[in-house]
Amino acid sequence: MRRMVKQATKGQKEIYEENQSTILTFGAACLVAVVIHLAACFFLLECTSNTYIFFGVSVVVELIALAFMKSMAGARFDERGRVTDAGMDLNDPAAFGEYCKDVIILTVITQIIALYSTYAYLILLLIPAAAAYKVFFSLILPWITAPTGDSAEEMDDKKLRKRERREKIVYRR
Repeated sequence: MRRMVKQATKGQKEIYEENQSTILTFGAACLVAVVIHLAACFFLLECTSNTYIFFGVSVVVELIALAFMKSMAGARFDERGRVTDAGMDLNDPAAFGEYCKDVIILTVITQIIALYSTYAYLILLLIPAAAAYKVFFSLILPWITAPTGDSAEEMDDKKLRKRERREKIVYRR
């Protein structure tokens, strides 16, 4: 039988250190992918202008995602240099930082696969598709399918009548 254990909360210093580590790791991944791609284009492959344009777009997407992560992880310090606010936790699975990490992973993979075929840049279309999916199913669909005020009143009337019938049955006994 498993015991339910409460997950320990992280302190501000731990969140700050993990955020810095995450930004450094994903920044290094971006840098390695860019260096590999550029070295391959300059020394091994004959890259066209379209390849450089698509590559530039993917680098811009990476930089935007890294900038978002850096701004979300903006820490505040007191006069002694201690962390008072670590910013958002980038490693929280439900936070926006996860989407930024997914974007960076997707662009790094795309840049490496694009060394074989320029059509690999079509993978980047998954980013707006995933964003549209999240917006639709998280915001729009619940708003559309939310019960209106009229049906809520009808449900209240039905519940009230049902409760009155139950009370009558109880009093008859």
